[in-house]
Amino acid sequence: MAIENENPGRPATSGGSAHTYRHGLARPSFYKFGYSLGKWLPRRVLFVLADLLADATHRTNPEPARNLQANLRSAFPRRSEREVQELSKRIFRNFARNLVDYGRFHTITDEALDRLLPSIQHLHFLEESFAKGRGVILVTGHIGNWELGALFFGRLGFKINVVTIPEGKERIDSIRGAYRMRQDIRTIVVDGSPFSSLEIVAALRRGEIVAILVDRWEGADGVPAKFFGADHRFPRGPFVLSRATGAPILPAFIVRDGSGYRGVLDPPFFMEEPEDEPGARRLSESLERMIRACPDQWYNFAPGTR
Repeated sequence: MAIENENPGRPATSGGSAHTYRHGLARPSFYKFGYSLGKWLPRRVLFVLADLLADATHRTNPEPARNLQANLRSAFPRRSEREVQELSKRIFRNFARNLVDYGRFHTITDEALDRLLPSIQHLHFLEESFAKGRGVILVTGHIGNWELGALFFGRLGFKINVVTIPEGKERIDSIRGAYRMRQDIRTIVVDGSPFSSLEIVAALRRGEIVAILVDRWEGADGVPAKFFGADHRFPRGPFVLSRATGAPILPAFIVRDGSGYRGVLDPPFFMEEPEDEPGARRLSESLERMIRACPDQWYNFAPGTR
């Protein structure tokens, strides 16, 4: 739904500082490698290669593995250490498989894509949100394959704008930007310029989707809410935008389901009150519910971001 950098939930309207944290597999060479092989090898063969690469990365990239396991222990304190270790390995594998599918999306046919993501639960929430005529602020987290959501909604005829900050690796930014451009998905880069805020507001006023990742925030002005029982802060930007434009906030997720994916939409909500905390609680509840349902697809490799 929104792109793969680690903290893109900050429109310029919200202030604060941004920080990126890359997984060991998030390298230009892996993206190009996956793109090339995706044209020639069957998906099942690519998944075998992805699993081998993920296992090697899990062993040789200790920092993201440690961070991931610490976040899992905090979120699921009743799981044994063995369960945490096994879950960590599955998450690495699923992350690598996501990269495989990410590389294949721009080459597979519409029919194959329909088989990969046959439906989205509660799609009427999106249709009802658009009926308001104010655009939609679509929010998600680092769970499942969020990039597939932008592609799927775009194929349904909705205009998609993805809010992001620069990755810090120009080659990765270029690869992702070119990929989205081919799918008619627009990227709005939040780089400190006041024009990014104007672009986001203009997109909503045109009745389009603005997609934002919201589960990681390191700015000083984040909105507090409990997340898995601990204090957490969410970006203020989506709430400010909703209040300023009247656009609904719609939590949405694309998660792996067997050999394909399924989409899940939660009920939309509006920021009619002056306080942001109720909105942050709604986001936290949606994220928790999805993570509990799909814990092996929670790609939380950053330190202390629960």
